[in-house]
Amino acid sequence: MAEPARGPGADPIEVVPVVVLSQVFPARPSSIPDIRDFVRRCLAESPLTDEGNRQVGETVFRALLDAAGPTGSIQVAFRISPEHVEVDVLRSDTHIFAGPPLDGASPAGPAGRAGPAVTLVPPEAAPAGPAAPAGPASDPSAVPAPTPAEPVALGQPGQPATFAEWMSTALRREGLTQEAAARQLGVSVKTVSRWVGGATEPRMRDLRRIQEVFGEVPLP
Repeated sequence: MAEPARGPGADPIEVVPVVVLSQVFPARPSSIPDIRDFVRRCLAESPLTDEGNRQVGETVFRALLDAAGPTGSIQVAFRISPEHVEVDVLRSDTHIFAGPPLDGASPAGPAGRAGPAVTLVPPEAAPAGPAAPAGPASDPSAVPAPTPAEPVALGQPGQPATFAEWMSTALRREGLTQEAAARQLGVSVKTVSRWVGGATEPRMRDLRRIQEVFGEVPLP
């Protein structure tokens, strides 16, 4: 809709309805299924095609790895208008308390750290060529970031049931000892041993390094 112009020769002001949805999650891999569900709910009424929604999901996944840290919280915020979808992923070293819906201001407090953002538009509103993820200061014509390797969905048919099982298989496939894997992953041998034994699972930031070393990420 357009409001009446104010002043001679002024252009009408277009008011576009925007739905803002935001949720805070603990910054650990076990939050990923809940984040996936939140993303699916947010995109249920989006103007994007199925391919566009898939791109948003992949971008949120990349942003989670980029925002990964040993502790704290991750906030995922959607702004959905009739023409496009914007997503922000922000991390705080401390807990981000969920407040009222965002009004366009940054949802993070002083400890918040912005992760990658994406803006996608439906095909009929997009310029020629595929829509590209765009950060706050990026060039709309920039080449999209490379898509990460397909995640391994733990517990699904044909996939390892647990991270410990996946880790054991990955070490055998790569011909790595626990000591060699620990060096490449930047963790202690005890940490790798506990992963393989099922005593613990990696933190969010470990998943990013695992992807760099093994070319895939095991997700719950």
